[in-house]
Amino acid sequence: MMLHKKIKIDQRILREVLCAARQEQGLSQEVLAKAVCLSKWHIKELEEADTFLTFYSMAIKIQAAKRVGQHLGLSQDQYLEYIE
Repeated sequence: MMLHKKIKIDQRILREVLCAARQEQGLSQEVLAKAVCLSKWHIKELEEADTFLTFYSMAIKIQAAKRVGQHLGLSQDQYLEYIE
């Protein structure tokens, strides 16, 4: 029997990219939060912390980052890093 090693690929949010894109567009955290139906605390955490204190899981935080990134006109490759 051949066993295959399962490769786990995680995503990491490039916080500085989301923050810079928001600032370049002249948006405050509060205005961006309203535009994407999140709280300002969610935006703050996306831009400043590797934790998921205001999110239930990292998967939900990634989904929120995708919503924010799309609103800011970024491709996922710009603000998500894939790590093994």
